[in-house]
Amino acid sequence: MFNFKKHPFRESLRGLVMRFPSFGVVQFILLTLTAAIFYPGGYDIYSQHFSELGATMARNGEPNIVSSSLFLVALIVIALTLVPFWLEIPSLFGDTRGMKAAGKLGSALGLMSLPFLIVVALCPIDTQLDMHFRMFMVFFPLFNVASLVYSIATILDQRIKEKHGILGLLLFSLSILVIINPLASYVPLLQKVLLYGYFIWVLMLNRVVSRKRAASAIITQ
Repeated sequence: MFNFKKHPFRESLRGLVMRFPSFGVVQFILLTLTAAIFYPGGYDIYSQHFSELGATMARNGEPNIVSSSLFLVALIVIALTLVPFWLEIPSLFGDTRGMKAAGKLGSALGLMSLPFLIVVALCPIDTQLDMHFRMFMVFFPLFNVASLVYSIATILDQRIKEKHGILGLLLFSLSILVIINPLASYVPLLQKVLLYGYFIWVLMLNRVVSRKRAASAIITQ
């Protein structure tokens, strides 16, 4: 009887799917940087919030068609491509009951955050500020706690380099400043540091997951 679970095609397919998060991170960085370049009148990374890239109108009153389109695509694609990341990352920490529980909690929070990120993208800050802000303040804490859970697990697991966990803890510490006072003058710059930092953190851990899965595939052959 055919057993798909043991078929080599299954592992090849899973390996392909695990490339999605890396693609999502790269396209997010490239598209948002390009959006900043095309922002009418020039985009100030120090004073303008990240979400202004997705506004329908720029600060100078010009239509923000190119930047807002790139911003929309970047956020929706990163949200969709992070699904396999959150589904697969628990496989790194499955040796003990505590680690398994931490993995389920972290991934549940991570998956829960993604729909809110999509709504953030669909609600421009200049036309739907209230909804945009509310959705961001749900997405961001959920994503932060998910990363915190896995950062701690990474540090406790000696098989994984501590730098992954240390980066996550550092980003979580900085994110508290945004959550406590989202309207502070330092938030526009800190937003960018945190978003790019967190997605680079995803990229690093996704590579660990992919390598482990590739090694397991070789062993079982």
